[in-house]
Parts: sequence; structure tokens; C-alpha cells
Amino acid sequence: MTAPERDPTLIDAEALMADLVDATRRRFWLHARVALLAEIVGDDLGSLLANIARRHRHTDIRLLVDDDLALKERLPGLVESIKRLPTAVTVRRLDASEESPLTLTVIADHSGWMQLTQAGARRVLRGDPDDRPGTHRAAQDFEANWSLSDEAVEIRRLHV
Repeated sequence: MTAPERDPTLIDAEALMADLVDATRRRFWLHARVALLAEIVGDDLGSLLANIARRHRHTDIRLLVDDDLALKERLPGLVESIKRLPTAVTVRRLDASEESPLTLTVIADHSGWMQLTQAGARRVLRGDPDDRPGTHRAAQDFEANWSLSDEAVEIRRLHV
């Protein structure tokens, strides 16, 4: 039995996200529904974030997720890396409405961004590793959502 064909949009999203992670020097912001994040990243995202944190001591890595418990269950390697980088990585939670599409937004420094949106079976990928105006708009949206978010209790419990 052959494995099912993988959605080309997810493959493109993985490649764009890898480009953004490689290009990041100081600021990496990710806002995602955990279900969609788990589809495009493996446990290696944690080690990639650790590499970003080692590049500069004033690194700003923020993860904004819809369900911190699901993050712990579906991406344990990422959570393990977060535990080892408590001063470099901040995780917060923002509940998403059931009706809203699944989204994943990545902002790399001040120059690159991507957004993967899934509504039903349809997926749309937008973004560019070199688009300052687009990155600025994405960063403003991220900061607005960040200000509405709460502490990720499940992740905090890991640090205590």
C-alpha cells in the first residue's frame, strides 16, 4: 500500500519556514494553531530555535498558540527545547474561535514572513523571506494578538 500524496502547499510551507528560520538572527515570532503547526514541523523546530537563541544574547523568540496542552502533547521535542531556553523563548496562549480558519504565521526579524491558512480542505500560503512592508504588517497583527493572550499555564508548569 502506498502512502497518501502529501499536500504540495504543506511542502512549500515547510520550505518557506525553513528559509525564514535560517535567515533569523534575533527575532522569531510564531502564531499558530497547534494542529496546523504539527503538520508542517517536526521535533527539529526546537533545536532550530536553540540555534537562533545562541546567535545573539538579545534574541526575541515568541510562540503564540491556541492550546498549550496540545503543544505539549503533539510536539514534545519543541517543548523540551523551550524548557532548556526559558529566557530566550516566551510562550503564550490565545484561544481561537471554532469557526476561524487554521492559521500559522511566522515573522523572521524585520524582513521575512509567511502565513499558512487552512479553511476546510483548502490551504493558502503567502509570504516572502524578503518583504519588509509585509513583515511590518504581520508583526503589527502579531503584537495585537500577543497583547490579548494569556500565560501558557501548561508550559509554565514545566519550568516550576
